[in-house]
Amino acid sequence: MTVGELMITDVVTVSPAMLWREAAALFLARGISAAPVVDAAGHLVGILSEKDLFRGMFPSFKEWVQEPEAYLDFDAMEHHAADALGKTVADVMSTRVITAQRHTPILKIGALMVSSGIHHIPVIENDVLVGIVGRGDMYRAILKTYFGMGKEG
Repeated sequence: MTVGELMITDVVTVSPAMLWREAAALFLARGISAAPVVDAAGHLVGILSEKDLFRGMFPSFKEWVQEPEAYLDFDAMEHHAADALGKTVADVMSTRVITAQRHTPILKIGALMVSSGIHHIPVIENDVLVGIVGRGDMYRAILKTYFGMGKEG
């Protein structure tokens, strides 16, 4: 089985300039947990996940280095969590993106997901985003295809 047989082609994307608040609202409204980040020309520049949005509510590593006590003052953290609303997708997205092509075997992508800790992999063709695969879909497809699990009867 290949990624092309499994990928979702109706991909929700976000732009680097989109506000954190808008991206979080989009994730809630569409029931998604990740979205590829594309620039104005449609090129993949990163990926945004719930984890990235969640991380955006807390001080960054740079802020922690500059002021380590910021991680110990939970009252201040509560007060500053709303600061995430003014951040952009570019401020919180992951730029480390593993991609696949339609013909990539799902076991290869499954192995990459396990070894890298990445849960969503954009599918590209000729440098154009054509789909995305998520860890849950991969897991279910592998169990069904290679182990005969999840089949009725």
